[in-house]
Amino acid sequence: MWNVASLLSRVSVARLGLKSVSSIAGNENSINSWSFGELELSDGKLLSIRPRWWPRIGSQWESFRDSYVRAMPNDVLLAYYAFPRRSPGFMSVLYAHSGPKTQYKTLYRAVLSMDEIARLRKTQAIVCQTVSNLANERLMNRWGYVRHAFSLGDNHFIKRLSY
Repeated sequence: MWNVASLLSRVSVARLGLKSVSSIAGNENSINSWSFGELELSDGKLLSIRPRWWPRIGSQWESFRDSYVRAMPNDVLLAYYAFPRRSPGFMSVLYAHSGPKTQYKTLYRAVLSMDEIARLRKTQAIVCQTVSNLANERLMNRWGYVRHAFSLGDNHFIKRLSY
């Protein structure tokens, strides 16, 4: 028997008619052509990369709501990215949604996957904003991110890429 909630979570108008891929290797041309995308990871493995018609913008309210009302099951992480037209050469990590039992290896695989996608597009930097207390400055520094845009608050980070 199908679970209606799981079926509805799989259907998204933002992805309608777009073909997802299961790995970066061998799909470089497709991934390189997408301006907006969604990564799905579980148990430290990349399950799929899906293109989107428009970006998934998150807010602090949505982060709070997703943490307490719509928590992801077990070890699942959804991460959304964009290559904004107004900032060529930059990748923006827009939103990440994970469950309470998401493992460190799953989160780290998401970071590595974002790095690989950014390198495919030859971007200059990856920018993100954190709202979780778990993604502190020490962890972000370990992954190569440094504080950025101090006028916007203390939770903006940038990772400059070189080739």
